Amino acid sequence: MKTILLATAFILAPVGMASAADINETSPIAADYDWSGLYAGVHFGYVAGKSNLFIAGAGIGGTDVNAPLDPDGFIGGVHIGFNQELANRFVLGAEADIAYSNVDAVGTFAGAGALLDSELKWSGSARLRAGYAFDRTLPYITAGVAAAKYEMNVITGGPGGSITIHDETHLGWTVGAGVEHAFTDRWIARVEYRYSDFGKKDISVPLFGFGTVANVDLKTQDLRVGLSYKF
Repeated sequence: MKTILLATAFILAPVGMASAADINETSPIAADYDWSGLYAGVHFGYVAGKSNLFIAGAGIGGTDVNAPLDPDGFIGGVHIGFNQELANRFVLGAEADIAYSNVDAVGTFAGAGALLDSELKWSGSARLRAGYAFDRTLPYITAGVAAAKYEMNVITGGPGGSITIHDETHLGWTVGAGVEHAFTDRWIARVEYRYSDFGKKDISVPLFGFGTVANVDLKTQDLRVGLSYKF
């Protein structure tokens, strides 16, 4: 009897192994999403800015003049980047973007009997990114250099009307954080927050003589949503 049982087990063992192999072949384990590769896309969002026109000694009694402006509005643009996912699921990458805007403000030029208006014409950046992949979801941080074209005008009631006193490209830095989700193998949605400091520049047109110190700065916070296609 024992001999018959051993012989039966010996015959059936290869059949069982073959059946297990067939099951493994027909039911593969799904691999995690791979974030590596080139991508490009579009984005839009809302910008809230802080800006200040400073003029030394131009106020009453020789005091300094500070004329604050808070430009805000909407932006829309494009971005392109590249990711590399490492074996430990960390994702490193680089990205560049540019956005055109409808971001402006109107304020009072105290002591000059005039109004100020400002407009952020466009902004852009070149940044590094780092994140950790949870399969198809990627939270990340980002930082890099940023640039913006910023214009400021003095609006008077006289024949001169509007006088452009500043129309320059500012260069600064930006930091932010966001999260992306790949809802297909190619299409990726994102939400991102960014803080940008575009620095301070001298005004383009002297207001009170060539020796007067006058400058304008610009900082922005923005919230963006976007859609990317992974090649």
